[in-house]
Amino acid sequence: MIMNLHTHSHHSPDAQSDTVAQRLAYANSIGLRFLAITDHCEVNRMESAAFYGVEENEMCIYQNRKIAEASITETDAAKSIPSVCRLLCGVELGQIPQNPEGARAIYQDPRLDLAIGSVHELPDLPDFYFLDYSQYEIPVLITAYFEEVLKVAASDAYDILGHLTYGLRYLPDCNAYDITPHIPIIRDIFRTVIRNGKAIELNGSRLKNNPPTTEPDLRLLKLYREMGGKLLTVSTDAHQNEHVGLHLEQLEQLARDAGFSELTYFIRHQPFQTPL
Repeated sequence: MIMNLHTHSHHSPDAQSDTVAQRLAYANSIGLRFLAITDHCEVNRMESAAFYGVEENEMCIYQNRKIAEASITETDAAKSIPSVCRLLCGVELGQIPQNPEGARAIYQDPRLDLAIGSVHELPDLPDFYFLDYSQYEIPVLITAYFEEVLKVAASDAYDILGHLTYGLRYLPDCNAYDITPHIPIIRDIFRTVIRNGKAIELNGSRLKNNPPTTEPDLRLLKLYREMGGKLLTVSTDAHQNEHVGLHLEQLEQLARDAGFSELTYFIRHQPFQTPL
């Protein structure tokens, strides 16, 4: 297995208690070559709930500046641990367009190797996980999601565009949703990513679901490749050790099926290729 560039340690509030050292030890035990720790940093909530004049609740993660600092510090220190697997220091920056200056400040941390740019929520709404979808016109909601992703793609505070179709993940019947009307804006997203020299990830977190799928699926992954996309990473979005290697070989084969012969990793935000 080659890589998993999207994993969460105990610093992410929605992850289990695995430390970075434990995550690295597990990666070595399964023969992984590249591992990135990318704990959450929702840049629209960098400070405490009190700072924003609201009360804390289960739907929102606050103090993200502290989360990012603690994760980056621990991961950078863990690089001194003898390891066959190469440990990369990363972060997952959520909602970059809602706080571009804050995102850029984290991105410029000299210890970072890579940053994933993600959209977990739209302005003034909670994470898609918490939405009551009966209250929305789904096509309108998903259009708004991809418009936000396009803004992330055009930003300068990420290296890897995370889980392209996250906005569909929690729909009542997500696998039945027809994404065809959104293909034009997805093309715009891919065009922007390619022009800016960024990567997309093939995220396999939903391969655990029934029916299993990936983000993006094979259709969209092939579209990215056909449009000239060359920079691709692979991840399971693991929130516990047992998911670090889950379905990675299947994801690598999916990348080959889409026409890729190399995968990408980043060191100090510079892309490097490794044979697939």
